[in-house]
Amino acid sequence: MGKNLIRKNSLILVVSAILLSMFTACDAKPSDVPVSSININTVSTSDTSDPSVSVPDKVITTGIDVIDMEDNTKQIKVYVDEREIDGVLYLPEGTGPFPVCYIAQGLGAPYYAYIDLAEAMAANGIAAVLIDFEAENGEYSYVAEAEDLIAMFDGVTSLPYIYCHDTFFWGHSFGALVTAYAGCEYYSYYSEKLKGLILLEPSFDFSDDIYDKMPDFGGKVMIFAGKAEGSSPDKLENAKNAFQNADIRFFEGEDHYFNGPDRDAMIQASIDFIRNNM
Repeated sequence: MGKNLIRKNSLILVVSAILLSMFTACDAKPSDVPVSSININTVSTSDTSDPSVSVPDKVITTGIDVIDMEDNTKQIKVYVDEREIDGVLYLPEGTGPFPVCYIAQGLGAPYYAYIDLAEAMAANGIAAVLIDFEAENGEYSYVAEAEDLIAMFDGVTSLPYIYCHDTFFWGHSFGALVTAYAGCEYYSYYSEKLKGLILLEPSFDFSDDIYDKMPDFGGKVMIFAGKAEGSSPDKLENAKNAFQNADIRFFEGEDHYFNGPDRDAMIQASIDFIRNNM
């Protein structure tokens, strides 16, 4: 009986050590963490930021599934209680931990319309996450999508090959509103991790109070806009002034959708912004 008790206690210590190493991986920047070194299935996650900070409706992921796909990509499923949010993680070649960018698409657009952006980021050493946002009762809510974004953020940053202190949100149109809202609403809790926002042709008109929230975000902000029928320069200037630290860059040959000749330049500018603010 004594041997069984020792064996049982040893097993508990081993499992505890494994879980502890997983959840503290983002507190110290380890070197050479192989991407294939861990296969995580439905493990609980916990955030390492200061729990004493109170944030309205803070989202904490209760589980994550990681499923290997081809070409160094992984299917991600995160859980908030019984709710499931799906995504795809694009990883760079080599070993981690990697900086990471979460991508929010335009209103009703499929997440795979932004694969070129995710692949370009991964090719430049930045992990990228595409999220399959779903409508609720046929309608999209930027508040609900922000919660899904934070849930994915909370889950993916628990992975040992992700360096959570170099985290960025990227959004297009309605997705830019989603990322701006998520960054502002949850910044006080995730300030040690979230470095910046990249907002492409942001559709701020869907919100009545987003400009009031912008001063709450303490990281860097880059706003990209097209000069060919793009967003109102005045509204973008208002956003620049409302954020603590924001810049605007215009692209001559692009409209709201950024499918023109400057799309590659915009993608490279997004990568440069992340590199310069890590």
